[in-house]
Amino acid sequence: MISAERKTISRFLISAFKRVFGFFSSLKTAIPLLVITIVVTIGGSLLPQPDLFKSWWYLGLLGLNGISLLFITILHIPMILERKGRNALIGVVVTHLGILILIIGAIYGGMSGFRYKVKAIEDEMTVIPGLPFVIHLDKLVVEEYPAEDVAHLNAEIVPKKRQESHLTLLKNGEPWFKAVVAPGVPAKIDGITMLPSFKDIGWIFEVIVTDPLGKTKVVQVKPWTPPIIEIGQTPVMAHSVMGEVDMTARIMTLQDNQMVILGVISQQEALELNDHSLSLGQVKRYTALAIYNRPHAPILVLGCLAMLFGLVWHFYFRHRDRKPGNRLKAG
Repeated sequence: MISAERKTISRFLISAFKRVFGFFSSLKTAIPLLVITIVVTIGGSLLPQPDLFKSWWYLGLLGLNGISLLFITILHIPMILERKGRNALIGVVVTHLGILILIIGAIYGGMSGFRYKVKAIEDEMTVIPGLPFVIHLDKLVVEEYPAEDVAHLNAEIVPKKRQESHLTLLKNGEPWFKAVVAPGVPAKIDGITMLPSFKDIGWIFEVIVTDPLGKTKVVQVKPWTPPIIEIGQTPVMAHSVMGEVDMTARIMTLQDNQMVILGVISQQEALELNDHSLSLGQVKRYTALAIYNRPHAPILVLGCLAMLFGLVWHFYFRHRDRKPGNRLKAG
């Protein structure tokens, strides 16, 4: 009785596997899968969707392409070996193996890799959920080129003469690792890379608001999230105009759909508005940091090398095991 049940289960599993194998080894399945993957990948590249390439359904789609390619390769091995010979088979199998390794690498990277872009502020902690450490920007050293040397260039693309971010990484509240990073000169620790932006740097500052009763409120102004400050009945915004010596900020408001400058504040000069006094408080630099890891990079390199080897073998060595008689028959 038990033997009969086992045979029934075995027949069912074999039949199911044959159906699955036949389905995924068919070009009628492989081509639509490939087309869908290409369309989705192009769409995700043109329309920024940061989580698309890490989503379960996209990684699953890659996995289905890999299964299809594997089954097609297995199905055609006897035919290739019989008609074209062993060298041709080596080229095809190694090329397909390289593609499979690339797919595995992409899935592994999508599941375990990460990339964050954060703003690090001088003398402040930056916490990124999931990382084993906290980032402290000790100081940001920036040196500009003389204005006359870069006057003919677009100011937005001119790099700094010197731009160094001095970082301290802390674990359990204690200094763990120190690094000095710059654009193009990242720091790497435990497979995690930290790279500062050469363009996304600037200033954050405090606006000190004193009301008619003498009460003081400090508002921190960050360029990426500028706050609206209510001064009496007037909503205002602040925009920094910082230099190496003079540090000022413009106070602006919206009138008739246009930004109007109400005045300029500094640490020495206040602006009086609606019986309130506005002055410039603490000023700090900030820089954008890219924090990422690429655990799948060695797998992708291996896949590319395997695919390259397979293609070279296929095009330059596949004819070596053909016999003269086979060539005549083929002709």
